[in-house]
Amino acid sequence: MPQPPSSGPFRVGLVYLYTGLTELLPLHAVYALLMTSHGVSTGELSVLFAVWTVTTFVCEVPSGALADRFPRHRVLAAAALAQCTGFALWTALPSLGAFAAGFVLWGAGTALTSGTLQSLLYDGLAAEGRAGQYARVSSRVAAVQACSVAASSLAATPLVLLGGYPATGWASVLLTLLAVPTALGLGRRAPGPVPAPVPEPEAAPVPQGYAAVLRAGLAEARGTPRVRSAVLLAAALTGLGVVDEYLPVLAREAGTPAAAVPLLLLLPWAAMAAGGFAGGRMAGAGDRLLAVLLGAGGAALAAGALTGRPAGFLGIAAFYWVLRLAQIVADTRLQHAISGPARATVTSVAGLGAQAVALAVFLTLGLAARWASAAVLVALTAVPVLLLAVRLALRPDPAHHVPPPQPDEPPPPARTGAVERHS
Repeated sequence: MPQPPSSGPFRVGLVYLYTGLTELLPLHAVYALLMTSHGVSTGELSVLFAVWTVTTFVCEVPSGALADRFPRHRVLAAAALAQCTGFALWTALPSLGAFAAGFVLWGAGTALTSGTLQSLLYDGLAAEGRAGQYARVSSRVAAVQACSVAASSLAATPLVLLGGYPATGWASVLLTLLAVPTALGLGRRAPGPVPAPVPEPEAAPVPQGYAAVLRAGLAEARGTPRVRSAVLLAAALTGLGVVDEYLPVLAREAGTPAAAVPLLLLLPWAAMAAGGFAGGRMAGAGDRLLAVLLGAGGAALAAGALTGRPAGFLGIAAFYWVLRLAQIVADTRLQHAISGPARATVTSVAGLGAQAVALAVFLTLGLAARWASAAVLVALTAVPVLLLAVRLALRPDPAHHVPPPQPDEPPPPARTGAVERHS
């Protein structure tokens, strides 16, 4: 959808800020404990996670097409508002029904963000001739995300001690509310010279109408082999990361005091931040290297979970370092592979696959929770990780055509204005 003329370079800093505000949530470290403290069992917790995943699953692709049809910064603002409302429900009315409603809202917000943020970032950089910087910038976004969650864990401990779970809830409501005007700010360019427009002689015509956009995105995701392969890999790697929802329960099972659980969770989140930075430098990694890393990470996850001690979180942290690195590589492959006019829709197809994987994980672990401890449940997640490593090791390793990294500085300014691409 055409946008008004830009007045300066794309505001990458606001992407970092939006990511930080929507992930800097003290409630994230303790919401499983909040729910169990109000009588929610481990099995019911798995059902709630499944509700969250089903909501995201149903909304994923339609919301991607929405982000291709309407301004993406407004879609991101709506996502933050939905997340904020869900946290307010959890905090004000802690009950099984409110928890379920909150997960529905959070799932809708996740779907609205998935595909939208990556597409806004890639197109914003590509419009200025900086598409080669996507891997570096997206790795920083991932690092901001992980650092924000780690900071949330750190902040959650004093908040729980001073004000209990309600304090963590209202702090999270405030932060997500601040993300709404931040997202709206992405619709305005920073002051300064207008970057030179980048000609796209082979660009496909933009479809008119929501249904046309949706069809175009689905056709590219299904019909282009390079895109389809990248979609499947990104979906698998993202979906397998949902085991982190069980880590607070695992920490308590290992004998960690409730107030210290957020501190223990700093280990995997710090590892994810480091993995995000590493992913930006290894965006061109091939399948063989990814297979070796995932094999080692899966083994570390199983070993760390089965120790039954807080020290086992070192192995879990190693797994999350590998997983975040691999996710950055997969997302970079996908964004560079997409050439059609419905980038957010195609990226949301990968998100849909991720939710399908996550739903399978939640349902499997929910059934197994009747007989198995949290340690065994987390260790079971290593099985699909190892299977994915074997699959990558055995398949031909094609060229992925990831552009080399580019410097952070934008190209020299043009003398005339440029029309902003859809963001």
